[in-house]
Amino acid sequence: MAQVNYYHDNSNLVVECLTVDELLKDLNLSRPEETRVSSLAKQVQDAKITPVQRASLACQVSKIVFGASSSSGTNKVPQYLDSSSQQYINRTEINWSNTCDLESRCILSPISAKGVSTAMLIISFFGTKFATRSGGHSTNVGFANINGYGVLIDVVNLNQLTYNKKTVSFGSGKRWGEVYNELNNTGVIAIGGRSPEVGVGGLLVGGGMPYFSSLRGIVSDGVQEYEIVLANSSLTTASSQRNPDLFRALKGGGSNFGILTKISVDAIPADQNIWFEARSYTPEQTPALFPALVKYQAAAENDINANLIFSVTNEATIVGFVYFKPTPRPAVYSSFYNLPFNVSFINSTIGSNQALVEAFSSVGGTVDARYNTCSATLKPNVAAYQQSYSKWLSISSKAAKDYNAMMTYGVQPFTSQAARHGDTRGGNALGLDKVSQAWFAGTVIWQNERDDAAAQESLLAACAAVRDAAASNKVLLPFLFMNDANYAQNVLASYGSASLAFLKAVAKKYDPSGVFQTQQNGGFLVSKS
Repeated sequence: MAQVNYYHDNSNLVVECLTVDELLKDLNLSRPEETRVSSLAKQVQDAKITPVQRASLACQVSKIVFGASSSSGTNKVPQYLDSSSQQYINRTEINWSNTCDLESRCILSPISAKGVSTAMLIISFFGTKFATRSGGHSTNVGFANINGYGVLIDVVNLNQLTYNKKTVSFGSGKRWGEVYNELNNTGVIAIGGRSPEVGVGGLLVGGGMPYFSSLRGIVSDGVQEYEIVLANSSLTTASSQRNPDLFRALKGGGSNFGILTKISVDAIPADQNIWFEARSYTPEQTPALFPALVKYQAAAENDINANLIFSVTNEATIVGFVYFKPTPRPAVYSSFYNLPFNVSFINSTIGSNQALVEAFSSVGGTVDARYNTCSATLKPNVAAYQQSYSKWLSISSKAAKDYNAMMTYGVQPFTSQAARHGDTRGGNALGLDKVSQAWFAGTVIWQNERDDAAAQESLLAACAAVRDAAASNKVLLPFLFMNDANYAQNVLASYGSASLAFLKAVAKKYDPSGVFQTQQNGGFLVSKS
């Protein structure tokens, strides 16, 4: 049974049928290996074949192709793992949330973009379900993980990094902390995610919130070029000059188009230190913070160097001041300075980007637990903040009592200047209103699988409280931030009809057979929007 294969050559779609013989040729195997793979490949013609059998066949072929190839250099993860492999459980449980520790039929960790292309060729040929993982920080079950009916492509071994004065390039298997560590004392920095544990690939296809959004926009606005493996296994690049539609779509459009293998971003001169400080407030002191937050957001419209961290739990609130100049206590944060606080969480510091990342890495914490998140967006408004916070307190207190959960109420200020950046860099997919806004991030953390449904209910109630308060005060915005969004939320539709139509057209162009819509295990997919 022939499989559909296709590729783009100077924007012309070429369609061809991939036979078993052509598959063997593309895999470049020895004669004995060809015999074994040929026998396995012919079994996919069985009309009664099940998803588990498809995955099993794909894994058997992958073991032949990747199993004999050992990792080398700094790569420490074998290219092929299954349940009989020593590192299989470790790589299965590497995810941030324990809810995502699904046991796939096998895990493929290629050491090159060509290896990812080969993996995609095998997956497409056998029609098996698959998922792709960069850092494993997604809390959405099935998005970057898959059960035994499918194959997990883990790009952890794509971990190279190079830089010059204009560009930093790194593999999609890097985590942001690794990027920052390797650039420390080089004279350049990269604008990336705020949590060092987050993988670069997943954050970038969701857009990404950096520390200095008013200066640089979302993280993906700073991308110069993507290298990507398409559904037909071809390797291509996307930039403002080459495949510009794909370039724009990848900036916030999710996992609809291919598998990222390398990203090149702006190199920012590290020619000055920055200032940061954080304070911790008691629950009794927290309500007074919301008027200060709204005043800060107004002031930040006129100060592109300012950024703010605002994270609330039932036990404490952390407010972090981050300023892209070595200026202690600038006026933009003056609405907070005279408010009483409990303790200094991070002392006033003038330091490097690396020092900033290390100082704030403990905000929110990382514990061995089950996590889930959700998103909402609103314009700055004291009443909306206070009303939603009051409702959130009730929801989070009940969750703590009922199943020992901890919840967070996070506000991520985003200026109109930040929203405009994408327009000057080839565009992005988000369809943002060009106004001052706040991206709410709700989180629930719990321990027991039996409480999964209760945790989801609490979380969605918290996000609904924010949206309801925003709507009643006429400050609700439709946008949902993919990196924080819950699987039950329709992220791509929140970008607006024009952006969604664009993303669907790009997905159809670069994946006309819909491999990423039908074989991919999960994700914020255009076919479900």
